[in-house]
Amino acid sequence: MTAQRLMDYKLVRQSAPTLAARKVGSLFCMEKSPAEHEPLCAILARWNRELNPSGIFVRVVAERCGRSFVYVYRRNLLKCLCEACDVRRFLEQYDYKHFDEEKLIANLTYRIGKCHCFPHEIGLFLGYPLEDVKGFIANGGQNCKSCGYWKVYGDVETAEKRFECFRKCFTVMSNLFERGYSLPMLAVG
Repeated sequence: MTAQRLMDYKLVRQSAPTLAARKVGSLFCMEKSPAEHEPLCAILARWNRELNPSGIFVRVVAERCGRSFVYVYRRNLLKCLCEACDVRRFLEQYDYKHFDEEKLIANLTYRIGKCHCFPHEIGLFLGYPLEDVKGFIANGGQNCKSCGYWKVYGDVETAEKRFECFRKCFTVMSNLFERGYSLPMLAVG
């Protein structure tokens, strides 16, 4: 497998539910590229060229200890999420004042840079239910009802169904990629 194909496979493995339009966004870590490999900025530019026509965008939201944290998101799902009044009220508590995509992500990036760890509202940007994000904060990450791709404090049955959907996305997308599908072919429109 070429170096480019290996990078693409990492994106698929880490972001399958986002590629499949089942999740607002995904976040994963990439080590800084050694000199002989394609620089991260070139990788991101290529991914955006290939995925933007399907409404998927990729950007770095943090850099720490030689690693870049890459956020892959669906613009339309992020927009819909932040049009919800309860989500806006919640984010306003954390100094989010503007709810267009660029300012939202800029504010998230700023808050990540200020925090020792990731700010808990990041769960919303990853598609976690508001009730679970609030529950995580209120309980300090303890006393959850269930744990899968996130800690569940609200509707366990719905969360378990989403977890199963995500598992299927990872399996199907990985299998298709291994059979030769390209990123644009995997990006559900």
